[in-house]
Amino acid sequence: MMDANTLIASSAACGFLARIFRPGLDRDLLRRCAADRFAESWPIDGAGADGDAGLALLGPVFDGLDEPALDSIERDNTALFIGPDNPVPMWESVWTTKDRLLFADCTSDVEQAFARAGFVVPGAGREPADHLAHEFSFIAALLARTVAAVEAGNTIQARRQIETAAAFFDQHPARWAADCLRDIEARASTDFYRGAALLGTDAMAALQRLFTVAA
Repeated sequence: MMDANTLIASSAACGFLARIFRPGLDRDLLRRCAADRFAESWPIDGAGADGDAGLALLGPVFDGLDEPALDSIERDNTALFIGPDNPVPMWESVWTTKDRLLFADCTSDVEQAFARAGFVVPGAGREPADHLAHEFSFIAALLARTVAAVEAGNTIQARRQIETAAAFFDQHPARWAADCLRDIEARASTDFYRGAALLGTDAMAALQRLFTVAA
């Protein structure tokens, strides 16, 4: 079992990614990141090349964050995740089905995984369950539960939660999220979303390492 600090860091990173890769910009979140000197406080240690590149882009963004910069990031969020012109598809089903369907078997599989774990989808009803933000949110929640179990000395529950997270990661985001994140990076018009996509790619690699060690 990984130590609690690693689990906390991974949960925090997934929670952050879940909040930015969705329609609508959380300006207060970005303001807090700027106040906390985001590039110095990113929770995942030992970032790879993608992580280093992402932090290099995001550091100046947060150092110079003001209302015009937030306006620009919000316009990028709208273009990437809302449209009207060809937004990035953020659903597993679109990336993993031949006909790029919005709803598919994987959507139901994700819904069932959430239900088995008693996980309530943030903003339920507004997006299909297999949205990238929801999948990151679910992993963040499972890792937070693992931390709670570790700190309570409940090794059986901790093992159950980390195994659930590992299986979900392997069956769902590991199959498609990297492609989606590369698409976001390619289409983004701001260093914020270019950097965030790179951090997302790095976080995926960190999760793979985490679950491999925890297996």
